[in-house]
Amino acid sequence: MITAEERAIIRELAKQVKDVSQRPEMKQRENLWYDHNELKTTDPVIAVFPEMSWRQIITPESLQCKCDEAREMEWLLRAKLFRANVIDDDVPVTDIWEVRKIITDTGWDKLNPNHKNSAFANPSFRDNCLGDVPLAWLNGFHFDEGAKHFSPIIEEPEDLKRLGTPEVIYHEKETMEKLKLHQDVLGDILDVRLVGLKYLYIAMMETYSDFRGLEQVMYDIYEEPEMLHEAMQIVEDGYHGLIDQYLEQGLLTCNGNQAYSGSGGQSFTHELPGDDRVCTDLKDFFGFTESQEFTMVGPEQHWEFVMQHEKRIGDRFGLTSYGCCEPADDKLDYIFQFKTMRRISVSPWANVEKCAERIGKRAVYSWKPNPSYYLNNYLPTDTEFMEGYVKHMLNSTKNNCAEIILKDTHTCQNDPMRFGAWVKDVRKWIKETR
Repeated sequence: MITAEERAIIRELAKQVKDVSQRPEMKQRENLWYDHNELKTTDPVIAVFPEMSWRQIITPESLQCKCDEAREMEWLLRAKLFRANVIDDDVPVTDIWEVRKIITDTGWDKLNPNHKNSAFANPSFRDNCLGDVPLAWLNGFHFDEGAKHFSPIIEEPEDLKRLGTPEVIYHEKETMEKLKLHQDVLGDILDVRLVGLKYLYIAMMETYSDFRGLEQVMYDIYEEPEMLHEAMQIVEDGYHGLIDQYLEQGLLTCNGNQAYSGSGGQSFTHELPGDDRVCTDLKDFFGFTESQEFTMVGPEQHWEFVMQHEKRIGDRFGLTSYGCCEPADDKLDYIFQFKTMRRISVSPWANVEKCAERIGKRAVYSWKPNPSYYLNNYLPTDTEFMEGYVKHMLNSTKNNCAEIILKDTHTCQNDPMRFGAWVKDVRKWIKETR
């Protein structure tokens, strides 16, 4: 139960977010993303997603509210204010407050269904403005940095029969209760909207490796190729089945407005519906596939064992993003076989010059600087290394529609202000190279 005191705290923060959303630059940033995703930009767009570092930015101890429902609203509002006032990148903060439909599924393992996990979710919470954030508002929150034991459940070809399409479960009663609460607390200040999923993360090789083990999958390419082919067809069919259930139950929301896109970015585009309507046709959706587990696998085998399956799903979307940490430079010929390719991840391990030349302006060049360089080398008093590193990318991408996405920062060394300092320096380096 949210107390009167907690309600007052939340509403004051909401008023500050409303004020921030009215700044002229927020609308300018929206328009920038529309142009960018439609391949019209010339200067790189900057987006920062602190991810697990958020727990060191808005710490659990800093929250004033006590109950989890109030703490969640307080945390997210404070994070939006931090993005606007400190990070100050090109991601707009709007007055839209999204309440997500509560959705779970039974999981891929038919012998051990788990209703607490979703095939399209991870242990964090994904906000369309903030990206992946830890559940730092929960009372008793603990960030587990340790290793975990892994025991494969797929050991022989006959074990593949354990895998099947998860059953999607929409928790309507709980969803509507949450919507009513948020409307009551925030509805006269912010534009409270009920939304379904606006981000689909198609990670076929990650899904299978979770059951088989990544090292064994690498051996299977040579020792059990037929088993691997069969497994990936099961996973592909499973993702098609999941998506069909979401469409049938009205659990997808068209994402041509603000939504997290690909492995970093925003999905604003006039080419898809952007009014948060229920998505009934996947051609109205900006999708995403990746197989970073195949980083060390060559282009032909990458295509043979996983990418051709990803393409059949990716081609269902109106627009598609591809890639996460896997280097794309030698796989672009296959990536561009996707019919609706629009955003390609250029990971820290990709050759920036090759990617710049081969991507051109056929798709968004989504560069991910190495987060370890930022964490270990970037200090306000010592920017020489980072300047050279970023300027090399800037000079290589003058003919691309590029974006610079700082993410995978699982710590900021308890120094939140460095995010804003980094953005200011990158803006300066862009001016110096243009």
